[in-house]
Amino acid sequence: MTRPDLHLHTTASDGIYNAEQLARLVQRASVTMFSVTDHDTMAALPEAADAAYDRGLAFLPGVEISTEGDEEVHILGYGVRYDDEVLQACFRQAAEDRKNRILGMAEKLKNLRLPLSMEDVLARAGSSVGRPHLARAMYDRGYVNSVQQAFELYLGKGRCAYLPRVTMTAAQAISLLRDRGAVPVLAHPGQIRWPIEKLLPKLKIWQEAGLRGIEVYHPANQLNYPYWDRLARERGLLVTGGSDFHDGRGRSHGQIGETAEFWPNACDDAWALYRAANKNQKP
Repeated sequence: MTRPDLHLHTTASDGIYNAEQLARLVQRASVTMFSVTDHDTMAALPEAADAAYDRGLAFLPGVEISTEGDEEVHILGYGVRYDDEVLQACFRQAAEDRKNRILGMAEKLKNLRLPLSMEDVLARAGSSVGRPHLARAMYDRGYVNSVQQAFELYLGKGRCAYLPRVTMTAAQAISLLRDRGAVPVLAHPGQIRWPIEKLLPKLKIWQEAGLRGIEVYHPANQLNYPYWDRLARERGLLVTGGSDFHDGRGRSHGQIGETAEFWPNACDDAWALYRAANKNQKP
């Protein structure tokens, strides 16, 4: 019986474990199929694939693309190729935009007399720096009592050190992934701050752009699993799920493998995604 977790992060973006360490934790959690879906980077995928092979685990290469600016709609892409030059160029630009944003936020913190060593922040970030790296640096310096407090007081939207995101639209990300042979999936719809009256028409537009699935079984959707499951299947979309594990301490992220407990058709759904991703891969 397959026990999947198809949404995990490493130190290549904002997780705290590298790919080898993560694979060890995945095996310890009795997960038998997993996917690394770092933010706007595929840097950890080769190491993760090797670690999965060494442990006899099924592995699905993935990525999570941030879209819609401050609206924060995330699109997962499954079956991406590590060496895809088009995707690599896109993610290099995204990394540069992220870095410039974080440098600007660090400058705001400095003006608030909360200076940070950006060399340290960038070093801990790997290839994809984000606000969690600033928050952890603030915690390490004793400026805040927790990473969560850093967001609540300084780094969250509308707070004094915040700067808006520069991203593509969700439809653009979906089309990009589709054209590169990947399977685009809407990540954690429970985290999208739009009313359902706005989200459902968008979902239709995204399907027309090539959306293939919805991440139903995610901690943020827990109160509405039946709704999202029914909606996905009625629209002919793949059903996926994952913990969105970063460090095991976030309110909106789960522990490795936890969503599989609530996912009735986990085995069939995970293999349906796996087959679709491998079928679509470009030579």
